[in-house]
Amino acid sequence: MSNFFRDNLNKSDLVAAPMAGISIPPFRKVLRKFFDGLVYSEMISVEGLSRLGKESVEYLNRYEGERLLVHQLFGGNPSTYSEAIKVIEDTHHIEAYDVNAGCPVRKVMKSSAGSALLEDLPRLRSIMKSIRSSTEKPFSLKIRVGIDDKKLVYNEVLNIAEGEGVNALIIHARTKKDQFSGTVRYDILEEVASRATIPIIGNGSVYDYDSYLKMKSTGVDGVMIARGMMHTPWLFKVIESKGDYSISSDEILLLLLDMYQDMKVEALRRDSEIERLKKINHYKQIFIKFSLWFSRNLRDATTFRKNLYQCKDINEIMDQVDTFYKSA
Repeated sequence: MSNFFRDNLNKSDLVAAPMAGISIPPFRKVLRKFFDGLVYSEMISVEGLSRLGKESVEYLNRYEGERLLVHQLFGGNPSTYSEAIKVIEDTHHIEAYDVNAGCPVRKVMKSSAGSALLEDLPRLRSIMKSIRSSTEKPFSLKIRVGIDDKKLVYNEVLNIAEGEGVNALIIHARTKKDQFSGTVRYDILEEVASRATIPIIGNGSVYDYDSYLKMKSTGVDGVMIARGMMHTPWLFKVIESKGDYSISSDEILLLLLDMYQDMKVEALRRDSEIERLKKINHYKQIFIKFSLWFSRNLRDATTFRKNLYQCKDINEIMDQVDTFYKSA
């Protein structure tokens, strides 16, 4: 069995989560400035990949020199995973895969994917079999502990994972019903970590060094950071330094400027002028979000938010970002 996950978690136990609209190549490049562990892509539809859908295939892109990237897949049809993997490995260099069996968003669940798979464990097992028979690449499985407190399925899923050749199990320690605000079940993480034969990565409400320590104390092999990295990508460095790390507003500004430059480079990879303009506009909206998220806890952040949303074009946006971070 591949030691990809265990070997890399032994080097760095921090993991950057797959987040739709967030885990884009330019942001992943920002994360790399702060740690050297595993980074997950946005989730990618196996249905789209199997049909060579242009948008789905673009999600496979990585920035030049990117490494330790795990591509997350989602879908509900076991045979489609085999088709998607063939498309991927015929056209791209892949280090590892992940399967999303935890997303509680209705749109994902309607396709029998995400946390809907926790309600259909035979289907989940078939997907694991399909992947393992289609590739020798390592792959992880990302789940929640169950549907709700009365239907916890983490033990059954662990048995499936270990029996079907899954190389690591990521557990968001909440139920599907909890969404993103329920109680983190550290007790379940400890239970699973104590008996698992594959690496276990914990996930849920890690926002600082203390919350990292609390999760790591359960015995998990790795700690995945999700929403915390949206606002504070330097959180990885904060944790690695045991809380002894800070960043200036000037340094944050440089991060934002570098990220927007990389966004423009990504947009220019599109084939047509219409596609390039569409992507630039898409990235402009994402850039505004990051500019606001990174401003948390800085002086006059509320005024900055108001001013930024009144901007009419990218030049005004960049002027506001430059002025705010230089004076914060």
